[in-house]
Amino acid sequence: MSLDITIPGDGSRLQITGLELQPGKTTVVFGPNGAGKTTLLRYLVRELGSSGTVAYIQQRPHMFRGSAGFNLGLGLDSEPAARARQLADRLGVGELLESPAPSLSGGEKHRLVLARTLARPADWYLLDEPMAPIDFAERREVLSLLTFELEGRSAVVVSHDINVVAGLADHVVIVDKGKIVEQGNVSAVIGSPSFVRSAEILGKANLIDGHARPSDGLCVLKSGDVTITGMGNADGPARALFGAEAVTLRLARARHDISSRNTWIGRVESISHRAQLVEVIVDIGVKVVAAVTPGALEDLAIDVGADIGVAVKASAVTIVMT
Repeated sequence: MSLDITIPGDGSRLQITGLELQPGKTTVVFGPNGAGKTTLLRYLVRELGSSGTVAYIQQRPHMFRGSAGFNLGLGLDSEPAARARQLADRLGVGELLESPAPSLSGGEKHRLVLARTLARPADWYLLDEPMAPIDFAERREVLSLLTFELEGRSAVVVSHDINVVAGLADHVVIVDKGKIVEQGNVSAVIGSPSFVRSAEILGKANLIDGHARPSDGLCVLKSGDVTITGMGNADGPARALFGAEAVTLRLARARHDISSRNTWIGRVESISHRAQLVEVIVDIGVKVVAAVTPGALEDLAIDVGADIGVAVKASAVTIVMT
């Protein structure tokens, strides 16, 4: 499905050309505040709702008077209502169903509405910043549940969180100032954005696909011969995500940083100056991007083709199911 959207007629808020939405897949619309993401999602609620059923979560969902359980079951038949209670338990709000809805925190209200929305039978699921009200300590569990529940469904998710893109997206659309900057397969767009503005909006990130398993309270991902340890509870096909600024480079003959669980030896593939930083791409069996200062690069005295040590702390790596 390809859509052209102009809002209002002069396109002063949105001028979208060729927005690709894929049935059975999750599209994440990513961009800075004020980019037009919410306006776009509201348009899609009307557009997709005109030909099917839409389940929609706003950034600040409304709660009615009555208990949390009453709000959880609103608009649901018996089978979806039972499913909503199961999801509420998994989201940690199942024991709050007898509580008055106004007494819940913002995060609790959001998880309650999330459970109700995911339990609804719908043709499309449209979620506006679903992780924003969730406490940081609980985000990994909520993201894992969303990844599982949206598998095989048609969904559009708005977010400015790169972890949501890595965890949920099959297809990513980067928007800025009401226009599409870039869209495509999530691994390709995050790993190698085609435009400078895309890279600026995303922040240069490493995204590596593989197969993960829990290990000693952490998570280990294998991608070919490369092993990456990070934070998460993925068990199966997964992605590891870490920023270019989290990558430390050392001379290959130097002792590795023993505080970093992830240490590799690779070969420098390219060196590019980007504003105040230098982007170094290293092939360790997969491509890793490092962002270093010009001074650090001078100290390393490396060039394309040189062997280099690469290190990333496990705490800087997020591993999520795909």
